[in-house]
Amino acid sequence: MGEAVAGIVANPASERDIQSLRSALRVAGVGRVMVWTEAGKIISTVRRMVDAGASVLICLGDDGLMRAAAAACGDVPLLMLPTGTTDESTVAGLAAGLLATHQVDTDLVTNRATILEVVTKARREIALTDVSVCSESRWDPASLTELYCTFAVPDGIGLSSIPGRLCPSPKSTVDGVAVSLGPVDETPYVVQAPIAPGEVRSVGVRGWSVLHPGVRVDLAAAGGSIALDGQPHFVLKQGDSAFVELKPDGPWCVDVRAVMAEATRTGLLLGRRPKGAFPASHLVDAPFTR
Repeated sequence: MGEAVAGIVANPASERDIQSLRSALRVAGVGRVMVWTEAGKIISTVRRMVDAGASVLICLGDDGLMRAAAAACGDVPLLMLPTGTTDESTVAGLAAGLLATHQVDTDLVTNRATILEVVTKARREIALTDVSVCSESRWDPASLTELYCTFAVPDGIGLSSIPGRLCPSPKSTVDGVAVSLGPVDETPYVVQAPIAPGEVRSVGVRGWSVLHPGVRVDLAAAGGSIALDGQPHFVLKQGDSAFVELKPDGPWCVDVRAVMAEATRTGLLLGRRPKGAFPASHLVDAPFTR
């Protein structure tokens, strides 16, 4: 078996976190770390990393960066670190390294994510968390009419927090959720939702339903704008059509907590092992040396 290879795609402003990732990967036994911090060309760069033998990819940045990496990583496990949560980079790098060096079983610590695919006559785009439709050409949360989410949890933040308060849909299921929105004075439900850090809004909800994988839903977006993962992406011209589809074949995502739990269970991170194994449930009986 040759040297283990890992790839890092990151915002160039994240130099400290990149160094933390590098160091942790080396500790775990990764022999080669490829790093890309340039703007643009993310999809082609990730594909080159895959072709070069990367057995794990780390994406450190915003939703746009992650969408591009997810579109290109194929079956190579992807570890996504959103901007603002990179204090975890050292542990994440260690987990990625244990996976890249095959010290933990990939099947035990990765989960296949669902994605949302938006298709028009001229383009095909993906979203990792949500697709939203605004009735205005200039995207505005106050004018949202449709929302589609891969998951929705009660403690979430972003647009998915809207259904998270009404009809939670955990990441562990393949189903998503579709929500019909409208002005707060015209809808039967009003949700106080943290749609962005530091921004809690009253959002009017007309109703919701389960979004099943493989079902194409036409978007009533002509003349309006469409956002992917909360980021305005394009305007759909009058007369043009679009549909959204929940797909179960998104990237294989690394569960850092699961990796570290498995590494602890198997003793991978022990510098010295006692001669006699002892069960974790009886730590009081551990053979401490006086």
